[in-house]
Amino acid sequence: MKVLKGVVFVVLVVVAAVGVFNGFFVGASIYFGPFYEGDAEQSRNFGIWLVGNGVVVLVSAVGGVVWYWRYLRRRRG
Repeated sequence: MKVLKGVVFVVLVVVAAVGVFNGFFVGASIYFGPFYEGDAEQSRNFGIWLVGNGVVVLVSAVGGVVWYWRYLRRRRG
């Protein structure tokens, strides 16, 4: 049961982090206007967004696992 709760916790952390990242990305594009003028710039910015999402997923997953592991250690001790 601890593993299932841990997986759910990590998934929720990842979803929250990706939501915040994409919210900032959309907010910045609304504030500054479109980030592209041509097809090449649009493709580059899509790549930046995609890599950014990947980094956010990896960092938040690792952070969620560490956070939950520390929670379990604190609870046992």
